[in-house]
Amino acid sequence: MKPHTLPLHAAPFLIALLLAGCPDEDPVPGTEDGPDAEASSSISLTVETQPPADAPAGEALSLTLRASTPGGPAGGLQLDVTVDRGGGAAPMTVETDADGRATIAWTLGVAPVLNRLQVEVGAARAAVEVTATLAEPLTTTPFGDVNGWLEGEGLMGSTEDLAFAEDALVVGIPGGLLRLDADGTATRVDLNGAEVMEPLGVAFDHAGNLWVADPGTPGLLKVTPEGEVSVALTDDGEGNALVGPNYVAVGADGKVYLSDPCAGVLVRFDQTQDEVDARLPFDVGTQGGPNGFAFDRAGDLWVVTENTVLLCQHTGVAELEAPLATLFRVPVDLDGFGEREVIADDLGVFGDGLAFDAEDNLYVIVDRTANLMLAESAVWVRPAEGGDLRKLAVADEGKVYANLAFGHGSFGPTTLYVSLLAVPPFTPRTARGVERVEVGIPGLPLLR
Repeated sequence: MKPHTLPLHAAPFLIALLLAGCPDEDPVPGTEDGPDAEASSSISLTVETQPPADAPAGEALSLTLRASTPGGPAGGLQLDVTVDRGGGAAPMTVETDADGRATIAWTLGVAPVLNRLQVEVGAARAAVEVTATLAEPLTTTPFGDVNGWLEGEGLMGSTEDLAFAEDALVVGIPGGLLRLDADGTATRVDLNGAEVMEPLGVAFDHAGNLWVADPGTPGLLKVTPEGEVSVALTDDGEGNALVGPNYVAVGADGKVYLSDPCAGVLVRFDQTQDEVDARLPFDVGTQGGPNGFAFDRAGDLWVVTENTVLLCQHTGVAELEAPLATLFRVPVDLDGFGEREVIADDLGVFGDGLAFDAEDNLYVIVDRTANLMLAESAVWVRPAEGGDLRKLAVADEGKVYANLAFGHGSFGPTTLYVSLLAVPPFTPRTARGVERVEVGIPGLPLLR
């Protein structure tokens, strides 16, 4: 839930890559007759107007490139333009003038990450990279009226996690699950079997089962596509009862990963064998308890921790507002968890949800407190290239971000959805629901 100060400066990037290769089989489009094969093989591209190393997110840049051959300017060529990093926009093609020059209008994406534009003609290529920066964080806006629905049902408690099915967004609510359609319409998910009490974490597997971290049980629950609920796990695999299951995800191996910050452990549950086959313990006094986590495309697990003194009543293990939130990277293989690596520490008091985008940037929620009051709840981005975390969005006063997920299909694959957590006295009781923000980059698929 809450951080202290994170550095905002971004490592500058600017690369102009000029490549001239072997001739293509087809002539390069150009004048009416087209350049001959020899000229085609020797075309080069030069970036004449270099953009700044970093620039404000969303800014429109103007790039001038020049195509030439040993014989002089290459006019009348069609240049293919691709924006493949950062979510910005540019025309798909431009044409060189008689002097071999072409100007490209490039609008940077809205997220504070690396942006890249590539230009090619035949075998000649050029690439330009600029890091987008944010002077002010983005604003998330409400999606649907989840709090209104909860109020109408007379439900206290809070929303917490969210997960996308093929055609719906499923949100954990007090005593059950809520389905949100793409237009924000809310309906209760019909359930039977074991009781769902406090669904703090939710995640789908390939078979369409929904796995639920429920501290009310406390345990790991399985919800079939038909709504049948069963208790899958109530201990950590070594006979120790789960205390406060919080977050859940399904790995590429089909196994279910579950964090319990109050027990100071992350476990891997093999649903085919109905057993825990790996454990990753944490020292809650120095490392914090494991909360949210996400898999990168290589299969490594990224885990963020939180100070458990307040939430888990771990009196005496650390200072009440010690900034224990730490971001770890943990390799995972058939034998279990490897040696964890500290990526960033002293992030704040509480770390929460995580998600990767398709460009390998990591989005993580961290919260700050000051004098036992909420100071800030924010989404930060760790660039794929590494370096300091950069602030993306800040919750309105009196709101706490809990978890996040990228949209699917009609929900918008480049839209980041964020669930709210009502935690009086930090927030009003009614500060719950779902918000969203457009980031321009699709999410990394969770099930791969």
